[in-house]
Amino acid sequence: MKTYKITFDVKAENEGQLTEKLQAFQDLQDYLQHDDLISSVNVIVENPEIIEFVKEVVPEEGKELSLTDYILIAKKAFERFSD
Repeated sequence: MKTYKITFDVKAENEGQLTEKLQAFQDLQDYLQHDDLISSVNVIVENPEIIEFVKEVVPEEGKELSLTDYILIAKKAFERFSD
């Protein structure tokens, strides 16, 4: 795989926010395969409200979800996003 050097503009309120955005992009690139990254971006662009949903259902740090938690999250997602 080749490495490409790119230049692009990023909107940020300050350097700290810029650093966070660039780190998030790097994390996505490091941990997602190409197709998964593209699919994830497409879902977020087409459904920006999904971000708020994820914030609502993500467990607190160090807490693991139970099977019941997963079922409740799936039910909540179905109610919110099904047409």
